[in-house]
Amino acid sequence: MDSRQAPGLGVKLSLAVAGFAGLMDTAFLLGVIAAYAKYLGADEDLAGFIAGLYSMVAIPASVLAGFIVDRIGRRRSLLAGLAWDAASMTAYSYTSTPTELALVRGLHALGGSLVYPALFAMIGDIAGRGRRGSYSGSYLAVVGLAVAVGSALGGRVTEAYGFTAAFRLVALILLAGLLAALVLPETARPRRVGAEAGSALLERPAAGVGRYILAAAVVIAVLYAGFGLIVGGLANALLAVGLAATEEEAAGLTGMTIGFMTAASLPFFILAGRAADRGLGAPVLIASSLAAATGSAILAGAGGHGELALFSLLWAPFLGVSMTMSTYLAVSVPSTYRGRSVAIQQVSNILGVAVGAPAGGVLADKAALTGVSAGLAFTAILMILVALYVRPLLSKASLSQSA
Repeated sequence: MDSRQAPGLGVKLSLAVAGFAGLMDTAFLLGVIAAYAKYLGADEDLAGFIAGLYSMVAIPASVLAGFIVDRIGRRRSLLAGLAWDAASMTAYSYTSTPTELALVRGLHALGGSLVYPALFAMIGDIAGRGRRGSYSGSYLAVVGLAVAVGSALGGRVTEAYGFTAAFRLVALILLAGLLAALVLPETARPRRVGAEAGSALLERPAAGVGRYILAAAVVIAVLYAGFGLIVGGLANALLAVGLAATEEEAAGLTGMTIGFMTAASLPFFILAGRAADRGLGAPVLIASSLAAATGSAILAGAGGHGELALFSLLWAPFLGVSMTMSTYLAVSVPSTYRGRSVAIQQVSNILGVAVGAPAGGVLADKAALTGVSAGLAFTAILMILVALYVRPLLSKASLSQSA
């Protein structure tokens, strides 16, 4: 597809359906997989290991996925990832021991790691010059909706219909995404896989590309380190200050806070994308960081649900803007590097949570809500410094206008 020609409505809708389906499955399993492991006989430690195994495998798998997307093309990679995910979700329903579940969980990560790089490399291809921000923001809003729906429905569907039916339902949704992806065109010419493939890992990026990849990785890592602080520390902090009476109530409040934040962030993906296309990415990123720092200060003195809701509202722009700017940077590299660029962004996302979640636990243990709030404020301030660094890359004269 010619990047100068806007894609038709059918292509846009098909890409949205494929993206929604391909990224909903992991969110759906977040609150389900550990419980399923226990159902199959795993103890607490093994259940936690199986739940986290996806991320452990996804880190190296995502790096490989980026090369695959750039080598064989976006469409083939997206189709392969969706088909693998559908098969994995079906396989979950047939597991009968924790060992089998762990094997399927690891295999699921291999295919799942292909979907995001293929999806956003294709989005970068079809957007063309001057529209990559808007397209990135719009499709990230679809991803955010998929995460919100998957997270909200996972436990409820499982409770109502059982594990087997829940897994097979998601497999059907993934098959719908696969069918939608079948009509998508290939947007980048696949590179020949032969003797030269072995040297791909040593290939030197074109001038300037590395700065974009690094900038995208740093922005998403800082954002998800903050998100990890919430995931790993907020529940324990709420218990410590008496805003929750039981672990179950604390987990519920944390889930509601994250869900409300995610829902409120959806418009900011679109607004941030338009700002990026106008060269205003850095000022918007700084403004959202200041809002997040203010929300963090409010969280420190939270005395009820109202302050938690206000914290979520003030962090919502930070979530939407930071993720959009990171993706905009990642897809602004030349087409031949786009799959790898998005894959590195995906790895940085995972690593950010891996750093933030345990740090959140430590801060909650040492200083309760004040500690978690301080960590979140530090994250927001750090993003301001990052925004100043990436400002030249987010300008209208950036590589994205000539790639």
